Amino acid sequence: MREEGKVSAFQVTLYQVSAVLATLVLFVPTIATMRARQDVWLSGVLACLFGLLAVFIAAKLALRFPEQTVIQYTPRLLGWFLGKMAGFIYVFFFFFVAYINQRQFGELMTTAYYPSTPIIVFIGILTLLACYLVYLGLEVLCRVIVLWGAFGVTFFVLLALVLKDIKVSNFLPFLEHGIGPVVAGAMAPGALFIETTIILMVIPFMSDKNRAVRNSLAAVFMLFVLFEMVVVPAVGVMGAESVSRLMFPYFTLSRRVHIPILPVLERQDAILMVFWVGGLLWKLGVFMHAGVMGLGQWLGLKSHRPLIFPVGALLIALSMQGWESVIDLFAAASETFYIAIFPTFVLPALLLLVAVLRGMRDEPLNREDEG
Repeated sequence: MREEGKVSAFQVTLYQVSAVLATLVLFVPTIATMRARQDVWLSGVLACLFGLLAVFIAAKLALRFPEQTVIQYTPRLLGWFLGKMAGFIYVFFFFFVAYINQRQFGELMTTAYYPSTPIIVFIGILTLLACYLVYLGLEVLCRVIVLWGAFGVTFFVLLALVLKDIKVSNFLPFLEHGIGPVVAGAMAPGALFIETTIILMVIPFMSDKNRAVRNSLAAVFMLFVLFEMVVVPAVGVMGAESVSRLMFPYFTLSRRVHIPILPVLERQDAILMVFWVGGLLWKLGVFMHAGVMGLGQWLGLKSHRPLIFPVGALLIALSMQGWESVIDLFAAASETFYIAIFPTFVLPALLLLVAVLRGMRDEPLNREDEG
């Protein structure tokens, strides 16, 4: 536990954002637009509300056991057997998010940039880098993520460049088919907003735990704003029909920027690609770290570091065997909500309820008592 060091609430906020952002604006705008059409912006609002509720519950649960991760205290709440089962579900979920992220990165690189290069090359390189980050520990990972925070600036730049081309008519008619498609469209972004419940694995290492709830809610709201800054310009400029057919609409939108007097601002996709590679690397690092650390705690090991590279190799194999093509991956990503909702919402709510009913909570250790 102590080998991970201490991180600030601000660093944890960016940690939560980085766990979601890269994939939130990669496949998700297309999936959401396919279902909600021109009302996709409203789907983002519903997804945000659900994400706020989920992360609020998770943060409240984490604060009841501020010196332990969810893997460590579930046996106390549910009994040894059920607690171990719940811990295994969390470890599996973290690894699932990690290897679907590996495949998404590989598909992005081979589909959009290097179609002649085997996909395993990109997955292997990304995984090795992530293994190195996980080996360095949470404190180093969070510090690197803070530097990557400049990625958010690119959203504002692109929005400013395409703002003049947005057509309000592309968002009409409003609620043409009722609220049903909007709810369906909210599932894909909602599945990613609730990944911010990764706070369940980070709370023991926060130096200012009293800010966990507020900053976790802020992380979800930041993600909501950035998501809207993707779907609103994309639909406003290209129309819902076009966006629903694109694999990577944000990259397509960036290629439409054309300023004759400032050609240096054209072809923004090259700049975005640099940040996106970093974003996918941080996300893989976040969930690999949570999964490896959780597995080590689940097995009762003194250190999780010996597991890092074997787990990395396993995740590469799973990412390669999990889907036949990018179409299958796209279909799987659209159904992630049904996989994510149990470990990120239902289970934390159940654990919090049990903890409240049984009156179970721990007091945080004094800094001078920490060893």
